[in-house]
Amino acid sequence: MNTVIIDDDKFVHTIFRSILKGIREVTVLKQFLCPRKALNYLETHDVDLVFLDIQMPDFSGLDFLNELNKKRLLLNVVVVTSNAKYAINVINNKNVIYFIKKPLHEYSIKEAIKATKEKIKFYKESYLNSYKNQSKKSSNTHTFFSSNRRMVNLNHDDIEVIKSLEGGVKILTIKEEIISSCSLKEAEEKLPPSTFIRIHKSYIINAKKIELIYDNLVIINKHHIPIGRTYNSKFKNYLNKT
Repeated sequence: MNTVIIDDDKFVHTIFRSILKGIREVTVLKQFLCPRKALNYLETHDVDLVFLDIQMPDFSGLDFLNELNKKRLLLNVVVVTSNAKYAINVINNKNVIYFIKKPLHEYSIKEAIKATKEKIKFYKESYLNSYKNQSKKSSNTHTFFSSNRRMVNLNHDDIEVIKSLEGGVKILTIKEEIISSCSLKEAEEKLPPSTFIRIHKSYIINAKKIELIYDNLVIINKHHIPIGRTYNSKFKNYLNKT
């Protein structure tokens, strides 16, 4: 856990070093007597935890926290002070996760580190869940197809018909025709079966785009797609369910 210490008292730095050197998961990257210098450093370095003194001359810990907000920097800050009254000024700050009252003790520092680890874990899990949900949502509306050494992300609503070709498929969309190296079977497996159905050994259609079914033909826009005999029963069952 990359850590920075900001305090105008050199003796406090000595105590921090003494305690933190025995905590294997913590790496002290930098120690600052001047909070302004610390701000410049934090803008360009990856830091997990900041121990911040509140009572400092010229530029206090409160000033520092205000600057973090202005710069939109999100950090895990543990406030350190000898005066508990400052707690009320920082308790609702989004960067502050813990409060330590001087004099420093190993127990309180370890508890602050524990709180930081829990917050980092929480945000990582929240990010992963958000990413999974977004990916799941995207997979229900879009599918990637390989085409000419690139991956094309197609909106399902744009796809009308997919036709089998030798060595790939032709994807007919409302905007263009795309040749992909994937097989018709692979395309069928990629796409949601609730919308896309194979009605012929050489064709998959977007059922939402059907304009008319005439005899053994499905008409989608200007395309006339034959219904294969082996797929006829499956297609009828699909239509009865929708």
